[in-house]
Amino acid sequence: MLSKIIKYLGLVLIISFCAASVLFSIMQRDIEDPRIRSKLSYASFFEDRFYDFRMKQSLNKKQEDKRLILVAIDDKSIKHVGKWPFPRTVYTTLMNQLKSFGTKVIAYDVFFSEESLACPGDFTDQKMAEAIIDFQTIPGNKVILPYSLTSDPSSSFQEMPDVMYNFILDTKQAQGVNLQALYMESSNFPIPLFNETDASIAHIEAESDIDGIFRHYPLVGNVETLYFPSFALSIYQNYTGDSGLLEILSEGLSILKLQSGSIDLNYKGETKVRWIGGQNSFPGISLSDVLIASPDDPRMKEIFNNNIVFIGSTAYGAHDLRHTPIDNQMPGVYFHMNMVNMLLEGRFFKPYEESTKISWIILIAGTLLILFIQFFENPLLDLFSVVAITGGFYFLDTYYLLPMGYEIKLFFCLLSVFLCYSWNTFLHFYLANKDKKFLKEAFGSYISPELIDQMYSQGEPPKLGGDSGIRTAYFTDIQSFSTFSEKLSATKLVELLNEYLSVMTDILLEEQGTLDKYEGDAIIAFFGAPMPLEDHAVRACMTAHRMQEALGELRAKWTSEGDKWPQIVHEMRMRIGINSGEIVTGNMGSKLRMNYTMMGDAVNLAARLEESAKQYGIFTQVTKETVEMTGDLFLWRELDKVRVVGKSVPVISYELLGLKETAPDYLKELSEKFAKALELYKSQQFQEALSLFKETLDLEYKRLPELKGKKTNPSEIYIERCEAYIANPPEEDWDGVWTLTAK
Repeated sequence: MLSKIIKYLGLVLIISFCAASVLFSIMQRDIEDPRIRSKLSYASFFEDRFYDFRMKQSLNKKQEDKRLILVAIDDKSIKHVGKWPFPRTVYTTLMNQLKSFGTKVIAYDVFFSEESLACPGDFTDQKMAEAIIDFQTIPGNKVILPYSLTSDPSSSFQEMPDVMYNFILDTKQAQGVNLQALYMESSNFPIPLFNETDASIAHIEAESDIDGIFRHYPLVGNVETLYFPSFALSIYQNYTGDSGLLEILSEGLSILKLQSGSIDLNYKGETKVRWIGGQNSFPGISLSDVLIASPDDPRMKEIFNNNIVFIGSTAYGAHDLRHTPIDNQMPGVYFHMNMVNMLLEGRFFKPYEESTKISWIILIAGTLLILFIQFFENPLLDLFSVVAITGGFYFLDTYYLLPMGYEIKLFFCLLSVFLCYSWNTFLHFYLANKDKKFLKEAFGSYISPELIDQMYSQGEPPKLGGDSGIRTAYFTDIQSFSTFSEKLSATKLVELLNEYLSVMTDILLEEQGTLDKYEGDAIIAFFGAPMPLEDHAVRACMTAHRMQEALGELRAKWTSEGDKWPQIVHEMRMRIGINSGEIVTGNMGSKLRMNYTMMGDAVNLAARLEESAKQYGIFTQVTKETVEMTGDLFLWRELDKVRVVGKSVPVISYELLGLKETAPDYLKELSEKFAKALELYKSQQFQEALSLFKETLDLEYKRLPELKGKKTNPSEIYIERCEAYIANPPEEDWDGVWTLTAK
């Protein structure tokens, strides 16, 4: 009896402590009293560090925002100019250069709070002010100057500068509710001459968390119950033209509504930063290189045209380093650049209540699940379960919830699971004898998590056999891949394939497809098993569309890498064949070694479509059976009624042109005209069909101009057929079926 009391009392204390810690970590930054905030800071310390770790795991290190460019005040620039701080004439020349290169927004991470110490008659401040005005003569162009906010009224203006009334945010607020009151620091405010240039003025200060790490960014500041945009928000406003709306609903609950989305703000007007990355995530160029460049330099125009330029310091000893979750010595300007990227992309955190709800669900579900499993008193199962639960929640959050914008308080949720497991294990001194060998067999035979879950719930090892159902088979490979091995070394070929297959497989899995196997460059997959999918045909076609678009992006990337890859890589294309029908899926092989795969006539037809696509000069060929299952989402053109190699029954195939909603007008015109021409062809009106196919030929070249003269296309094929049939008409019983004689 006593042991049960100790057991349950310990569990209650563990769960209560973890639940309270989750609550403390949520509310800690909104607590005004520093003594209370300090005492509760342990919760945020663990949660924030654990979140930082997970966030860094999910960062895409190759992602780059080319709209945001840093003109760096680096050691090279200081050496070029000859002194620091720079004379205002440097910034005058810089702005003139940036204007000639087509820059849209110039954002200074440099204070201009004092007049220049120049010789009489130099008028350096006046010339810089004129340069600001001149830059802004182009519609949409804007220069942004920073100032600081402070909580100390003794260092602020006695009366707010009149210029600030130009930058008040549109605000709706509940009566008597305000964000934390701040003051404009007079020592860092732009000089009056610059205030008269119509430049935007925005506050730039940020406050670190209690552990000294900068995670939060103040988007709005409350000065005399008026709300002003931060540096990043002002850049977003001027670049997009979206002024935004601030709604203050209650204490600790404010929402900034933008065209890119809505952002929850805390009591201080802050949001947590969703990082894109550090110095490698944004283009950077030395300020000295911009100064000496020719005003018509094409490279500079390509870099700066219609983009945002940040001017900030990265020189050793001349910039403010900030300890951030992704870099413990990050120049402060990158803090702002990450925030602007977040605003432009709409990569905002989900509302607090949604993340909090999921945090509670994970805490309760994880804790109850481990307690339930431990009820069976099987130590091996307990150990596996605690690893599976904590690991599962970790990967669920890191690779799904976190990228979706949820900020889960995961540390204490997992700690509750682990401590409950540890407490019960400590109290129980015996091991269970029940055999769980099937789990090891499952892990040795399968990769698919869905299959492991299925076998775990059924409590039986994998076995040979399968089941039949209407599913969609999916085949793709790289066009003329054998040529690649002649042009590339083995190492380069592996590097290229890994990058290509990684991108394509990610898309396949995102659309819930099942990877059957890789065969060299080929990807073989299916949709609708092992987990049933009502929209398996739609997902297969969406996968094809996304893969073709992704390959286009890869081609652009490979081309941008210069001589790293030969021309054949820059022009890489892939063919895709898709067919829906009766398909058997299941474990096939031997009792010792098996593979979850697919079989059936519908599978063979999908493979033939992929192979025959090259004869039409297309890249995605789909059967009528699949098209009829996809509804009105895609833009198609009927291609042919063919008898593929190895098949006696003809099939009607289509080419996937794209998404109907986003397809350009010329593709829609191609689809309509090609359909009319095909009807004329089927009714043996070959002369009329020939004229119409010649019209669609121009649209084919408009679609793929780079392949003109290099590759055939469906219009060319039908032009040849029509000319042949005009010269030698088909027999009376001609059914329009075309028999393919090669794969």
